[in-house]
Amino acid sequence: MSDAGAAPEDPIDLEAWRTANELSVPFSEALDLWAVAAHAALVELAGRYGAFMSNAELAARAQADVGIATRAPVRTWIAALQRRVTDRCQAADEPPLVSLMVAHDHTVGEGYAYAVAAAGLPVPANLDEHAAAARFACYLHFGATVPAGAGPQLTPKLEEARRAAAAKASRIKPTKAVAKGRVVKARPAAEPRTKAPSARPTKAAAPAKPEPKPKLCPNCFTQLAANGECGFC
Repeated sequence: MSDAGAAPEDPIDLEAWRTANELSVPFSEALDLWAVAAHAALVELAGRYGAFMSNAELAARAQADVGIATRAPVRTWIAALQRRVTDRCQAADEPPLVSLMVAHDHTVGEGYAYAVAAAGLPVPANLDEHAAAARFACYLHFGATVPAGAGPQLTPKLEEARRAAAAKASRIKPTKAVAKGRVVKARPAAEPRTKAPSARPTKAAAPAKPEPKPKLCPNCFTQLAANGECGFC
């Protein structure tokens, strides 16, 4: 589908047959019958708050309930089935039950985009958040027991992905500093350099020579002059 919200076209050259006798069934006729079964299954599902179903599960159930099978990959015809379910919801003035259908990664696809457009609404950029509100409307419409204070919720895989992205963003720290219009990497402050001790042995300091004892006069015991003469005797 090229335009968001455009009606998905029926696939061509796909085979379907009745499981009871293996008689071939035109694929468009098979889709019409599967849509009736799928709508009934989704109404039942909407009666349980928080419930949703994968495209593959719903496709298998519709084939089993109708007794018409195909070997064509579900991805090649699920949007055409969703278009028929949406048309039934529009005719019955029901909220879009295709919001309860998700791919293996819990996202909604082009079939839900068509449901939004069919309701006369602009197709949002984030289909999954829009589908969360639509699922909540389905629970209310079809009588699910909704807890007090409950509201629209993303599917578990999408909610977990959102939490992981938020946690990753909170762990990111700035590693660059801006200076004079230029972006430069912030560097840690340099530590003062210390001179490594030399491996060579150092010479021990020579001991200081003792001061010579003063010479005293043998008569008056006063210190003699440098020439050995007493200045008092």
